[in-house]
This record gives sequence, C-alpha cells and structure tokens, in this order.
Amino acid sequence: MRISAYMLVFALLALAATPGASAQLDRFSGYWKNVDPNTSGVTALDIAAVGSDVSVQAWGKCHPTDCDWGYASPSYAYGPGVSSDLISEAVAISSIWTTTFSETLMIIRPVGDVRLQADVYTRFTDTSGRTAYAQSHLFERGDDHQCYRDLPNPRLELLGVEDYSVGGETFTRYQLSVTNWGSYPDDLFEPSPDLPPCGLNTKSSRTWIDIFNQDDGRIYGFCALSASEDLTGLWFSVKLGDVPPDSVYIAMTDRRCDLSYVSNKVSIRPASSISTPDTPSGTAATVPPNLQSMMNFQRVRPF
Repeated sequence: MRISAYMLVFALLALAATPGASAQLDRFSGYWKNVDPNTSGVTALDIAAVGSDVSVQAWGKCHPTDCDWGYASPSYAYGPGVSSDLISEAVAISSIWTTTFSETLMIIRPVGDVRLQADVYTRFTDTSGRTAYAQSHLFERGDDHQCYRDLPNPRLELLGVEDYSVGGETFTRYQLSVTNWGSYPDDLFEPSPDLPPCGLNTKSSRTWIDIFNQDDGRIYGFCALSASEDLTGLWFSVKLGDVPPDSVYIAMTDRRCDLSYVSNKVSIRPASSISTPDTPSGTAATVPPNLQSMMNFQRVRPF
C-alpha cells in the first residue's frame, strides 16, 4: 500500500517534535549552504518566513553549476502542539517538490544553535523502476547574498564609434551597450572587498565584465561598475589605423556565485554593422583564467 507524502510528513514530524527542539521561525530564515562542499545532493537552501508562512528554495548538485529546484509547493511550518505559536515555537518545516517523474519531500529542523538538518526523501513516479531513497544533509549559514541563476544572457549592441587622443596618440573607441541591463539587479555590482582585488582596486565590484573577440581572446574589461545601468557604457579601443576585431561579445562573471552570463556577438567591421544574435552556449561559459590580474579598465585610456 503506497503511503502519501503527507502521511510521511506527519510521521517524521512526530520524531522531530522532541522536548527543547522548538525555536523561533526566524531561526530558519536565510541562505544556507551544505557543510559538505562535495555533496551529491542538496547544496543550498534559501528560506524566508513572513508571519507564520514560509517559502523554501533549494539547489541540487549539478555540473557545471548547481540546479535550481525552484520554490517548494507547498511548504509548512510546524509547532510542538495544536496551540503552538509558530512564530516563536516552530520545530520543523516541510517542503515538497514535484516534477513529471518524481516527488521529493524535505523535513528541515534545527540542530544546535547554528545549523539546520534537512532529511530528504525522493520517490519516482514514472515507470523507471528506480528505488525511492533518503538522504540527510547538514547546513550552516552562507554569506548573506543571492545567486541569480535564471537571469537572461546580455543583449549586446554597438552604439557608435569615435576617435580620441591621449598621450599624443589617437585611438578609435567602439561604444557598446547591454540593452537589457534592467534585467540585472544592482547588487551584482556592489563593492566586494572580501573578494580578490582588481589590480590595486581592493573594492572592485562583485561582477566583472570581459570583452572578447571572435576568437575568444580577451581584449578589454571592466571591474568597477557600480550599477546595472553602467552596462550601457561599455567600450574598447584600438589605435587609429589598426585593424579592429571582426566581432566582439561580453561575459559577465558573478565572482561571488561563480556564474557567467554571455552575450551575443556584435559585428565590428564595418563599424556600422550591428549583429544578429550569435549567443555562445549557456550561462556557464569558459572564461580565461587571468581575471585575477585585471586592472581597473574604466579609466579612459588605451588597454
């Protein structure tokens, strides 16, 4: 006889409701990372509580970046008794994720003062014959930041070309813009002194921008943008008379979450030609390994 996920919730919560196990619901809130960086299961949780209502988002181990499970539906908080105040006495949270081939139940409860334990039960609802299985994970609070795994790729366009002189030499500047800059939260560009510096700039932004040519060679970069609107003012230069690249694209690298967003290619020769989209695959692009040595390229000077 098949037992529903809801009956399993009640049985597991009976085990969780031990004396002294209650906590404020805020105790669950926040971003949590698995204490085992090599886990093959759930890697992170993002839990929010509004009043007695809770929402739980989870990520599972995938390559090259973790898979976003999305928000569980439903999620509930539980107290130790029928008259309990969930806001001050919550003992556990249950969450269920349903796909076309599986159902996953997660029971989350406090462990000590600084950790959560998530017991995960997955059964398969297709005809694959795979065995239902259980896993248990410990989580500790991660950095207070959000990883944006579902943002669109940048849409790049060439705005114009201008000549300018500096230090007795003349250059041609190619002005670029990300037309969907509004899709990117400003906190992607917050100063991040806890991350590796950009040359002498110890407060470079969380997200760095690299400009690549048609052969995937890096030709310029920006490491101190302060807001997403700054994506409308990207550029690179070549000496007047030198041959520019055939086309360029950009890679935006969120260094805090190890995520990359890669644009379409824009035709540079002739300068008036604007590209049709030619987007490199995925948001997990391979970016050259020399990012740590980038200088602050936002100063108006040749690269």
